[in-house]
Formats: sequence, structure tokens, C-alpha cells
Amino acid sequence: LFMLLAHLLYVNACMKGEECIPTTWDIFYEKWGFMLIFWNFAGVPFSYCYSTLYLLNRSLANEPIQHSKFYTTFLFVTLLLAYYVWDTANSQKNRFRMQQRGTFVERKTFPQLPWGTLKKPTYVQTKHGNKLLTGGHWRFVRKPHYTADLIMALSWGLITGFDSLIPYFYVVFFTTVLVH
Repeated sequence: LFMLLAHLLYVNACMKGEECIPTTWDIFYEKWGFMLIFWNFAGVPFSYCYSTLYLLNRSLANEPIQHSKFYTTFLFVTLLLAYYVWDTANSQKNRFRMQQRGTFVERKTFPQLPWGTLKKPTYVQTKHGNKLLTGGHWRFVRKPHYTADLIMALSWGLITGFDSLIPYFYVVFFTTVLVH
């Protein structure tokens, strides 16, 4: 149930936030998005599923993973809070970009989370003329979307227990990608 929720949250975010895709680095700066396309076809199907497949294999072998109610509840709450920060931070960032370009159109796709759009975003102007968002989640930390995404990825491993490192592949891979 946990991994089903995790995957549904990701799918929902992609579907409701499709208007944000043109403002991503892959599309806006790379001009076509080859890295994004390649990753979606080659990386996502093989790396996001390890925790789910591990849980399925354990269940089919009549060795299901069991945790205390407290631990399971803690992971569900952690996943949902991290998702909220991840979703709204990405929304704030992308909608800020659209507001700066004059292309922002308020959408009503489900569910638009509170604080996803900043009405009067604050920012600093760099020497190169870029505007860095300093409002919303960005007031507290430089990369709130990556931090929340890492927490979600870690929760995917933690729900599987500690008998194998395989379910932790994604969080290790993602951390490596972010810090390289």
C-alpha cells in the first residue's frame, strides 16, 4: 500500500504539473530535452521500481515485510509531508519562471496544493541577470524540491526494512546524481 501511494503521488504530480515541463532545465536550456526523454524511457522503469519489486518478491515467497504501526505510520507521514514540500516547491519554482515570462495561467487540475503559487514572489537578481527565487520554501533552503525528493526516495527504501541493499539503489543513485 505504501509503494502504491508513493507511485501514485509521482504520477499525479507529473500529470497535473505538465504545464511546468517547458520551464525545466532539460527543455528550456537543452532545447529538446534528450536527457529527460532518455531518463524517462531508460532510467525510470528500472530504478523507481526496486522497492516495489522487492516487497512483491518477499510477499510471493510468504515472507512479507512487517513493521510496527508506529514505524509504518511514521513513514506514511514522512512520505506525505515530503511530497507536499516537493510538489509545492516545484510548483513555486516553475510558476515563478512562468510569471517572469508572462506565461503563467492558473490551472485547476487535481489536487492543487496550498502554497503552490506565490502571489508576490521575492527574488534576488544575479550578476548574470538571472532571478533566484527567495520566497516560499526557497526562503528556508536552497533546494527544497531535491531535499524532499531525497526524503521520499529514502522512505521507499525504509519501508522495505534492512535485509537487502537493493531497495536502496534509487536513493543512493539519486544522491550520487545530485552531488556530482
